[in-house]
Amino acid sequence: MDFSVDRDVFQEAVQKTLGIVERKTTIPILSNILIRADGSSIRIVATDREMGLVADYEAQVSEKGDITVNARKLYEMIREMEGEKIHFKTSGNNQAFLAAEKVEYRIPGIPADDFPDVRREDNVQCFTIPARLLRGIIRKVFYAAFTDETRPSLNGIFFKKDGTTCEMVATDGHRLSLVVQALPEEKEDGVPVEGVIIPRKGLGEVRKMVDDGEGVVEMGVADHVMVVKKATSMLRLSLIDAVYPDYRRVVPKDRGVSVLIEKHRFLQSLRRMGVMSTELFSGVIISLDDGIMKLNSTNPDVGEANEEVPVDYHDGSISAGFNVRYLIEAVDSMEGETISFEMRSDGGPGVMRVQGTDDHLCIIMPIKIE
Repeated sequence: MDFSVDRDVFQEAVQKTLGIVERKTTIPILSNILIRADGSSIRIVATDREMGLVADYEAQVSEKGDITVNARKLYEMIREMEGEKIHFKTSGNNQAFLAAEKVEYRIPGIPADDFPDVRREDNVQCFTIPARLLRGIIRKVFYAAFTDETRPSLNGIFFKKDGTTCEMVATDGHRLSLVVQALPEEKEDGVPVEGVIIPRKGLGEVRKMVDDGEGVVEMGVADHVMVVKKATSMLRLSLIDAVYPDYRRVVPKDRGVSVLIEKHRFLQSLRRMGVMSTELFSGVIISLDDGIMKLNSTNPDVGEANEEVPVDYHDGSISAGFNVRYLIEAVDSMEGETISFEMRSDGGPGVMRVQGTDDHLCIIMPIKIE
């Protein structure tokens, strides 16, 4: 195999595989990526067996062929090289050589025949969604997903689509973020109406795919696999086979005591309270009184923080304790200048919305703070 490729393109292409390949594995080839040259392009493939990425890039191919090499080491080599082009070639004994200007690297490879089969899924029925829109949806829920793999259903993000509306929800049992988003076009194909559970790691790679917010994305599900396509890249994600909790039961039917507060002001106040947090303590008490929101965080090992924020509130005193990090992440995910924050005197959850809309809902369970 012998080809030349733009250095920046090659570096970005390999970088996109680093979140997929296994860093610690007893199967060395899962730390590798497959590079295949043919025609006027190269194909780069990465997989951890549960997820696969296939992406094509323009290149000047002198001799077709393929090989697998360690993704992380290849990326580090490309990153340190200079010049506009990289010349990549292989020898007959599974060795690859990279050259740019006066620098040359050699990296040992493993035959491509040993690499797991990851093919493009071009026959899956898909719907389309603007990358910018999908990026916003993922950002609003991703932070709330469970990170402990002992509960597979919560370790994923629930996604469903019905006509021109889609829902995405994530929860870790202590907080929940729900987005209901209207879509530009109505198309029944793509995702089962009962919904699917996307692995958190997989959705993280989708988030990287749409990070530039440009173009459109195709999404579809077949045989318990989700396919996500953008331009010349395709992600293949094995879905979680579990029943997602009935999240609608968690959403309070009645509105609690609410106050409107400017997002940036609220976020800055919460971050000041967060200075008191440690691994063992991250509580904040929020109190509403006549025209004032009071925030207090007292950590015996660190100190105490207090702040008063003027608000338009005149409905009697109420207070509740929350995990300040959960509040910070919820507020930060909101897309709007003013937030409606609800509290309940019966020990019910705190609820956040952007003023005037129910499209994005954040629910945070209260905690008892002595």
